[in-house]
Amino acid sequence: MISWNLKKIGCVLSVSAMLFYAAAALPVMAAEQTTEKNWKKAQLSAYDTSLSLVQYQEVDEAAAEKMQTVSVGQQENGVLASSGKVGASGADAAVSLAVNVESGQFAFTTYGYGHGCGLSQNGANFYATYGGYDYQSILFHYYPGTTLVQTSVPATITAGGRTGSVLEIISMLVYNEMGSTMAPEAMKAQAVAAFTYVMNPHGDNSSLICRDNPPQNVIDAVQSVLGQALYYDGDYALTVYSASSGGYTANASDVFGVHYDYLVSVPCEYDASYDPHYGDVVYFSQEEIRSRLQSAYGIVLSDNPAAWMTLEVGGGGYIRRVNIDGQKTVSGESLRSVLGLKSGRYNYVMG
Repeated sequence: MISWNLKKIGCVLSVSAMLFYAAAALPVMAAEQTTEKNWKKAQLSAYDTSLSLVQYQEVDEAAAEKMQTVSVGQQENGVLASSGKVGASGADAAVSLAVNVESGQFAFTTYGYGHGCGLSQNGANFYATYGGYDYQSILFHYYPGTTLVQTSVPATITAGGRTGSVLEIISMLVYNEMGSTMAPEAMKAQAVAAFTYVMNPHGDNSSLICRDNPPQNVIDAVQSVLGQALYYDGDYALTVYSASSGGYTANASDVFGVHYDYLVSVPCEYDASYDPHYGDVVYFSQEEIRSRLQSAYGIVLSDNPAAWMTLEVGGGGYIRRVNIDGQKTVSGESLRSVLGLKSGRYNYVMG
C-alpha cells in the first residue's frame, strides 16, 4: 500500500543548494502559475556502442573560431550566439523530509518532476519571469557549451506521429509542454529545445505529444525563434527537458548512462524555492517494496530490509546506481521507474 504526503516544501533547502542563492528573497508564485498538469517529456533513445561520444573540452579561442560556421552536411547555418562552459556540480545527497515513519515502512523524498536532465520548464519560467533571462540565457544555462544557430527551416517535420510545418508542429509541442501561461521567453527556449530535439538524428521523438489548437501567444513565441537550434560539435544537440529539476539538473551520464558535455548538472535555485514538486514524500510498506523489487529484478530479497537498496549519488544529488540487496546493481532511473517516483533526485529512510 502506498500513501502520498503531497506537501509543498518551499522553504526547506539542501545545504549545498543554498550556496547558489542570492541574498534577495524571491517573489512568491501564484497558485495558478505553479501547475501545468500531465507534462510529457522528451526521452533519450536507446544507444548502441557505436555511438561516438565527445569528451569534455575547454572553450578556447580555437574552439570559438571553429564555431563561427556550424554546418550539418552541406547546409551552412548562421551563428547567433555561443555559450561558455559550466562545470558540473558535485554530489549532494537529497535530504529526507519524511516524518512519523512507521516500523516496516520505507519513506522516499523526491525533488522535482521528471528525469531532471537538460532544461527545467518550471525553472525556465521563473528565470524569465523573475530573473530577467531571455531565451538565449535560459538555453545556455541548461545546455552549457552549445551554440545557437539559425538553420534553414525544412518544409515539414514529424513528431509524435504528426507531420506538418515547423511552425505547426513546434507550436503544438510547446503548447503540450508548457501550456499558454508561461513567460514568452520560457516558451521561446522550449521551442528551440523542442525543434533541436526533433532535428537531432539520434533522438526518438515518437513519444512526443502534439496538442491541437495552440493559442496565438504560443504560435507567436515559436514564430519569433523559428528554425533556431542548439548545436554542439557541428551537429544538433540532444536537448532533453523535464518539468522541474529539484534544485539541480542531472548529468546525462548519471540518469541515462551516456555522457554529453552540455548535459551536465547545473543549479536551478528557482526550482529549489518554488517548485510545487520539491520535497514530496511517498510511503511504501515493506511488503510493497519487496514485491516490486523481486518482480522487477527477478531476485529473492534477503530478510534484511536495510540492505535492499543502497544508493550511489551522482551529480546534483541524482541517483546514479542502486545496489539491490548485494545481488544486482541497477540504474537510479530504473528504481525510480519501478517505484513510480516523480524524480531521479531522491532519498529514503526506513522505519
